Amino acid sequence: MAVVVVAVVAASFILLSCAGWWLYANHDRPELIDSPEVAEVAESACTTMQAAVAARAAPSNAAIDVRVRSIRDQNAAVVAMVARVRGLGSKRLDDDRPTAAWLSDWEALIEVREQYARDLAAGGKRRFAVPTDDGVPITDRMNHVGLACQVPPMLLDLW
Repeated sequence: MAVVVVAVVAASFILLSCAGWWLYANHDRPELIDSPEVAEVAESACTTMQAAVAARAAPSNAAIDVRVRSIRDQNAAVVAMVARVRGLGSKRLDDDRPTAAWLSDWEALIEVREQYARDLAAGGKRRFAVPTDDGVPITDRMNHVGLACQVPPMLLDLW
């Protein structure tokens, strides 16, 4: 009888350990975009955006209207990337927890860049600041979601 109890306990332990490992291995890590479908589309869209941002860069000595147009053209490339990822649908994006926040961070960056472009065009402030969350630039969070998609420096290094 004792042998049967030990065998049942051992088998239960092994079964629960395997089930726990399976659940852990397949859970959604909240800090990473780890859905293959989402990651593939996001990385592809990001590569396209990065190339467009680089192609639309204005030299630092360009006239103000050229710089403003460059900022807006680069913003349009980011908006297109965000739209492409959002095209996967809210159900799929909601299933990979950080995706919605990651896209919102891109949109927040574009809003601040657009405000900078408006101010620049009106002869106003010439200082650009990356939005922060609890004192940390949102770009830190944007660059650490498990994707091969970094925020291009030229989106941040405004004159």
